[in-house]
Amino acid sequence: MNDLRLDDLQCNGLKIMQYADGYCFTSDAVLLANTVRCKSGDTIVDLGCGNGVISLLLTAKTPCSKVIGIELQKDVAELAIKNVELNGLQDKINILNDDIANAPDILGKESVQVAVCNPPYFSSESGEKRESPQVALSRHESTCNLEGIIQSASSILKFGGTFYIIHKTNRMAEVITYCSQNKLIPKTLTLIYPKISKKADTFALTCKKRGKHSLNVEKLVVYNEDGSMTDEAKAMYNKLYE
Repeated sequence: MNDLRLDDLQCNGLKIMQYADGYCFTSDAVLLANTVRCKSGDTIVDLGCGNGVISLLLTAKTPCSKVIGIELQKDVAELAIKNVELNGLQDKINILNDDIANAPDILGKESVQVAVCNPPYFSSESGEKRESPQVALSRHESTCNLEGIIQSASSILKFGGTFYIIHKTNRMAEVITYCSQNKLIPKTLTLIYPKISKKADTFALTCKKRGKHSLNVEKLVVYNEDGSMTDEAKAMYNKLYE
């Protein structure tokens, strides 16, 4: 798996290298990055950062001072480091090749303001995996599970810190349950519709650590019926921190 391709993120001149025959980021990663809000000087932790797409975008779309990406797969973490260097962002992004479960020990408990995660969508019991090992690890909970990811996120977040996660609607009950059990109180739930004529298949959830119980439900339609992107989605994709 050596063939790399160079893609334009169409955001602030950012570029990203991806394995042509490995796991490549999807629009869900871009959507998640666009939901993140933080204050100037905040540190954001990107749990399971993959090739670094969300980490890169967060430097353009938020006023954060630092992004720490954690990625278990050695080859993928090394590619993320190359992408950071490609964009000259070594002073803002630090990539760690480690297990998400170790995040509280590495970073310290209650040490950061924001955590974000685009996790594997499929459970380890979700059936036969025909993909390459790299793709399988990115898509299936082989080395981490949803509950463990959320536990680590809660542990590293300060009181009032924010957790952002995107997932498939068929696992919404699990996500909300685990977040609530770990003191990450759901505040905004965005249902994501590929088209208005189709059912929502993905959702983005924003939680506050030890926040008050109140949930705002929103929706985002990504494409018009003719296949063009909706104005709402365009506005989200093109939003830059100013």
